[in-house]
Amino acid sequence: MSLSFSSSSNFSPSSPRPPCLFAICEVRPHLYIAGYASVEEAKLRSLGITHCVDATNIPKTKRVPFCEYLCVPIDDSLAANANRHFQDTADFVAQAQQKGGKTLIYCAAGVSRAATLTIMALVINEGFTLRDAYYRVLESRPIIAPNLGFWRQMIAWEAERNGGRATVALLKGMRTPVPDVYLHKSEHSPHFEQQRSK
Repeated sequence: MSLSFSSSSNFSPSSPRPPCLFAICEVRPHLYIAGYASVEEAKLRSLGITHCVDATNIPKTKRVPFCEYLCVPIDDSLAANANRHFQDTADFVAQAQQKGGKTLIYCAAGVSRAATLTIMALVINEGFTLRDAYYRVLESRPIIAPNLGFWRQMIAWEAERNGGRATVALLKGMRTPVPDVYLHKSEHSPHFEQQRSK
């Protein structure tokens, strides 16, 4: 039996919708991830959300009046440059946390773009490895699946800062390269367990 993985993070219209698709998922006490359909004033108010990262790249999206916004204009495509938004997003999240605020990162479905930015916020702000950050966000929102282009950029970012070493590898030999974490989703490193307990 051969494994087939798609580089696209889109859902098929006939696929059953996962329960968390329309949920706002807590990654850390100060950090949440969601899809655009979940961005409702009542929900954000009840969770104490004060800051939002809008990665939908949709003109004139709805805004919640009591939230401060960072707009990240990026498409969910293999060629999109997500790397240039990693630091700005992480800084926005960190500044919100320093003020006692909470940040929601969202895109169209909360699967690829928002997942990528949330993962990198953990890597940059909290010292997670890329591998551990992926597992942390996956635990909160099991439908995440950054596209292959985003994975390449996240892996390159980590490798550039760690002597060429990255904690996630792209496995070849299939129709498209696959991040090795997709084949070991139950794996939790000691560092991950330590971070999760904080």
